[in-house]
Amino acid sequence: MKKKGSNLLRNVGHGANDLYWFILPSLLPVILEQYELKYIGAGGILAAYLGAIAVFSFVLGKTSDSVSRQRLMGFGFIIASGFFILSTAVDNIAVFVSCVLVAGIGVSSFHPAIYASIDEHTTRDHGMVYGMFEFWGSVAVFGMFVLHGFLFREIGWKPILILTSIPGLVVGSLYIRYGALFNSSDPEQTSEQKPSGEFSMIHFVLFLLVISFRFLGLIAVINFTPTYLVREIGVSKSIASWATGVYFLGGLVFTPIAGKLCDRWGPFQVLLITTGLVTPFIFLVGTSSPLWALILYLLPIGACYYGVGPATDILIARLGSGMGKGEAFGYMVAVISVAFSLSPLIFGAVADRIGLTATIRLFSLPLLASFIVLLFLWIIQRPAGGRNAA
Repeated sequence: MKKKGSNLLRNVGHGANDLYWFILPSLLPVILEQYELKYIGAGGILAAYLGAIAVFSFVLGKTSDSVSRQRLMGFGFIIASGFFILSTAVDNIAVFVSCVLVAGIGVSSFHPAIYASIDEHTTRDHGMVYGMFEFWGSVAVFGMFVLHGFLFREIGWKPILILTSIPGLVVGSLYIRYGALFNSSDPEQTSEQKPSGEFSMIHFVLFLLVISFRFLGLIAVINFTPTYLVREIGVSKSIASWATGVYFLGGLVFTPIAGKLCDRWGPFQVLLITTGLVTPFIFLVGTSSPLWALILYLLPIGACYYGVGPATDILIARLGSGMGKGEAFGYMVAVISVAFSLSPLIFGAVADRIGLTATIRLFSLPLLASFIVLLFLWIIQRPAGGRNAA
């Protein structure tokens, strides 16, 4: 019973936290109009927000190795939701961004701590466990985009932001009240994993480079997809929100499958294949195709974006086995957040010069670079570890 409660808290928390990562992109077309921003200005807001998450992911990830993780995550939820709600009470762009930055600090507390907790309490079927964890994140974000599509027709973006922040307040309170469940598990399901000694720090750094290239290309396109659909394809804000939700529909369908494939084939193989597949689909999104064709492209992109979560989580735990769990995952989330923050800023600056369509095509190149580095890393580690070592 306690384990079921722990799993429920963990999965619900992941869904609530992932809402924070995509709440601003969902509202971006309206925020552009509200504050009369250019693309680089919109990208700058996202960059500042995600930059705050990047810095504090490492700080709080390392902190989570020595303090109560559940309370750290609980207060993080409350801070994030509280400052998002506060941001709706102001009309000044500088104050709005300041509130968003503090919210980002709260957001950063979750992923490093929860990944470390999962790794410490899982001894078998790591891919499936991480797969179900990532599944509930994609379910929440998919639901958010669908709901926002309806709400855009009825209310303004500020009430939408408030409503999307409420789950974080509830989850934060539950983590503080019932977070001790995270520390209870059956003895046979708990394992203190020892460093294997099979991987060097250079492997860990190269893998972080793979992650950064991958997210640099992917997240800019995902963040600007609603804006692209409204301004270039000419659909309504509601249709743009529903269409963007297809990314996360692909994720929730494929992520559990990807988790099983990690246990069967090995996480490296899953990550390599999905990175190779996603590159041409990103390029195709920037070909000014009709809406129905774009939706067909978004589905496999979402599958490859969210579906690599289990593989990435397992590899970080193994490649960073010589350091604290929270610290290792803190590095991962920090690198992802840096890529998240730089990506929309660079994308916005380029889009102001050459347009959204050409910029999307250009951003398939970082994904190609990620595939090349990953292929090199896979080749150099194979002799030492065999087929499933990574």
